[in-house]
Amino acid sequence: MTQNLLDEALKMPPNERIEFAQLIMASIDCEEDKIRKLWLDEVEDRRQAVKDGRSKLIDFDSLYNED
Repeated sequence: MTQNLLDEALKMPPNERIEFAQLIMASIDCEEDKIRKLWLDEVEDRRQAVKDGRSKLIDFDSLYNED
């Protein structure tokens, strides 16, 4: 189940994956609000870095299946 969910999530455009990640993070009640906010800020910072061209996305499969 986990791999199927990951496979489907990776098919989403980056902005939708970010929103999905935010929803998942928000659903975790055991984290303190401060920690949750820090993670959401980190996700937003990384998204903005990709958008601004300061960072680039790397395909997970090509990263771990290099020959």
